[in-house]
Amino acid sequence: MAEPHVKIELAAELDRARAGLARNFDALRHDLDVGTRFKSSFHENKAAYIGGASVFGLLLSKLPTRKKKVYVERKSKERLKEVEKEAGKAGVWLIFLQFLFKTLRPLLTSLVTKQVTQFVKARGGSKD
Repeated sequence: MAEPHVKIELAAELDRARAGLARNFDALRHDLDVGTRFKSSFHENKAAYIGGASVFGLLLSKLPTRKKKVYVERKSKERLKEVEKEAGKAGVWLIFLQFLFKTLRPLLTSLVTKQVTQFVKARGGSKD
């Protein structure tokens, strides 16, 4: 078995190594804390950050816009008449469905209300 003073020296060396590791870890944590470092840097150099952001915004606003080419296909008169007929039919159907929905809305509302109340009562949600 090892002598007692050797054990004490090894334990002391181990404690020093752990303390050094803890210090290194704290330093690493401080170095990686980007948010705090950015805040302190911003507070120290507000004018530089605001000026740089202004210049960057000005440069972005001066970039030319993208010119997109749009190609329009010419359609024959017959095809245009077909499209107009289809659009007219769709419009008539839309008007009819709107009228039907507005007319049947009270009936649909009462049916849905009855179904929901029956479902809630069946689940034990109400004691009425």
